[in-house]
Amino acid sequence: MRRLLRPKVLIIVLTLVGVGGIVFAQGTRPPDGSTQDALIAEVRALRAEIHQVAGTGIRMQLLVARLQLQEQRVFTVARQLTDAQNALASSRARLAGEQARVRQLEEAASRATGQSRMTFQQAIVEAATQIEQQQRQELDLRARETELLRSVNDAQARWMDFNNRLDALEQSLPASVGH
Repeated sequence: MRRLLRPKVLIIVLTLVGVGGIVFAQGTRPPDGSTQDALIAEVRALRAEIHQVAGTGIRMQLLVARLQLQEQRVFTVARQLTDAQNALASSRARLAGEQARVRQLEEAASRATGQSRMTFQQAIVEAATQIEQQQRQELDLRARETELLRSVNDAQARWMDFNNRLDALEQSLPASVGH
């Protein structure tokens, strides 16, 4: 933020120096045609430089604001990605638990007879239904994770673009303004 104030300070200093130089030149000797032309050219050059620095300062402020907004987008999407990855891990754990439960029920059913065997078979069917639901949920979560990964990469690329544009603007500033 300090660098953004420097162009304004430079503008004020250049304006004061230019005005002071004109007043000093007028007060010491009467201007002749070539001196007056040189002063006018110098004032025009100062005006052009002030205009350039002011324009650059405005562009830089806009880019900084865009950079901050894009940074917020990156963090938001990254947080959503983390949430989706956590939900996916939880879903996988539940799926593994149901699969282990089915194996246990199948072992118990193989040793059981009669009515208890029918009870185990019914529990296995219900667990299989749970497994199918968990697998569908896992597919949905994987699709969401892929979508969010793409969004994070896009947001980071835009952030880097804004950052590179700020660097280019900084490099285009005259040495006295940029440092």
